[in-house]
Amino acid sequence: MKIPEWLKEKFEAYNNKKVLTNLMVLLGLGITMVIAANFFSNIQLKSKGGNVEVKEFMDDRSDEAYDYEENLEKQLSYILGKIDSAGKVSVMITYKSSKELIMDKDKSKNDKITNEKDNDGGIRTINELVTNDKTVTVCEQGGNSKAVITKEINPEIKGVIVVAEGAKDVKVKRKLTDAVQTVLDIPAYRVMVLETK
Repeated sequence: MKIPEWLKEKFEAYNNKKVLTNLMVLLGLGITMVIAANFFSNIQLKSKGGNVEVKEFMDDRSDEAYDYEENLEKQLSYILGKIDSAGKVSVMITYKSSKELIMDKDKSKNDKITNEKDNDGGIRTINELVTNDKTVTVCEQGGNSKAVITKEINPEIKGVIVVAEGAKDVKVKRKLTDAVQTVLDIPAYRVMVLETK
């Protein structure tokens, strides 16, 4: 790899090869750490009885949101497995966003109008509008306070993969696709039904 002349002149100005070596080592370590962090933050491999299951880390999601998503996959797998000739079914659902909670707000407005006269007879009107939004909380046992939730919006579904033993049959595949579309209210292009190997 060729080092540009201007960069080479800067390093020669220091006239110390140890500094250059240290900088190259630090640069290499930094790149390695960024690559490793990116890799490990995206996937986690778990081995169970020879099967490898890929799961995304759930750092940005609460346990409650993860439970909702996991339960939805289990319920869908269970009900799809009941379809005639479907066989064993596994489901994976991906989401565009996480669950959204709408908190109750205590809103107050204070509108203040002030008229001022100066010595020359001019009048100046000052209109001051102050709004406050405070989240309503409820005290629980133990002195902990909890926000009052008025609405929960479930995460928007990006796509669904269904892997079924009976997906070799076109009629079964169509029934699985229709069932997923109906229960999740998503279009067909977001549903992929595959056969088990």
